[in-house]
Amino acid sequence: MKLQILRNHSTYLVLPIFAACGGGSDAASVANAASDPVAVVNVAMNPASVSGAAIPPSASLNDSSGAVWSVKKGVVYRAGQTVGSTANVKLLLWYAGKMYAQNTGNNWWVWQNNNWVQSADPRPAASTAAIPFFGINEHYNYGGIYTSIPLATQAATLSDLGLTANRQDIHSYDQIDAVANTVIPGMGSKITIMPMIDAYPWDDPSLNGKTPTEASAYAYAYSMAAYAATKLKGVPVVEFGNEYDNDGDTPVANDGANVSDYDNNTWPIWRGALRGSYDGWRSVDTAGSTKIIATASVGFLHLGWYKGMLTGVQPDGTTGHPVVKTDIIQLHWYSDGGDPENTWGVTGTNYNVLKSLHDAYNLPIMFTEIGVNTDFTTAQAQTYINKTIPELVAAKATYNVIGFNWYELYDDPTGDYGILTSNASQKPIYATIKQAVAASQ
Repeated sequence: MKLQILRNHSTYLVLPIFAACGGGSDAASVANAASDPVAVVNVAMNPASVSGAAIPPSASLNDSSGAVWSVKKGVVYRAGQTVGSTANVKLLLWYAGKMYAQNTGNNWWVWQNNNWVQSADPRPAASTAAIPFFGINEHYNYGGIYTSIPLATQAATLSDLGLTANRQDIHSYDQIDAVANTVIPGMGSKITIMPMIDAYPWDDPSLNGKTPTEASAYAYAYSMAAYAATKLKGVPVVEFGNEYDNDGDTPVANDGANVSDYDNNTWPIWRGALRGSYDGWRSVDTAGSTKIIATASVGFLHLGWYKGMLTGVQPDGTTGHPVVKTDIIQLHWYSDGGDPENTWGVTGTNYNVLKSLHDAYNLPIMFTEIGVNTDFTTAQAQTYINKTIPELVAAKATYNVIGFNWYELYDDPTGDYGILTSNASQKPIYATIKQAVAASQ
């Protein structure tokens, strides 16, 4: 992406006991949130936990009224009082504004209207939705042509091109809502939205202008990712972060192929953001319904970035640091980089980037951005497209490449990278890409 741009006290109810078999009943006192003293219910002191937070691993959870929940020897407590008659509770889950409990018999209840009601696990079940191989980048949240052209028209254009995956970048909570509430339904069922969520650590409002730390970056990203997982349930893949290794004042040294080529001061901040993003999404999507991309590299020859982030090594050579988890390796590539299976760095070294990533991590690889540089002539662009798209398809079998997202649909302020102009006219490369994709299906 070329622009870098959140009880009357003691009421008695008969409630189910969470026995291992899921049966039984008893009477127990239940505190009413409306009349709990501020000492135990205080939203300012105890803001609601992130959706998807659970005991374990957390020691306690906060609900939206500011009450603290805990589990002791299988019994649920709220604001220091037992909540109904519970036993054998193995998991307490705060999810989408409600408290859920699961017992050792794998039965579920939800707390609503001062009562436990039998329920099911509210988190997404594993999905069989496939990740489309052929896709494109768009920027609905940047406005301009991406909002002035009806989404149905954009979807029809993508279908005509054969590019049915649609990478959409997101930088805030309201942009998550826009993609969930407008873009996904607006594009329709034939287009698969692939969100790229950038919880940029310096955007954290709680810092008040201070420099982020690994801990603050983790927390900020965790919260945004957990929220996104509740709103974007069902997407087959989500990507976190964008070109973090190309951000900041310190340039990457040499080819970027070694961990030591990167800035040691900002490294932990980026690591915190990626770790928090993965963990935040998984706190909600515990079944792994959505595959996660959490490498956030500019791609090209930056093999040292992947190595350090995925193995816990820092640029200063120290080891044993937290490891970034990812389900898919992402790669960005533009025409000035040549062939990802045979290219050269400034050090004079020859690289097969796909082989290096495949052999090192044995994970699927996706080109979340690939495109033609703006200094290429039309003829050069067409030659590159006709060579590259078949090579990407062939790399399915060789290197487990699972897809690409072309950069991008329209010319816009990020540059004239579009397949169409900024007034939605087709460029000559439109037909070239359409034909290359059709021939590769």
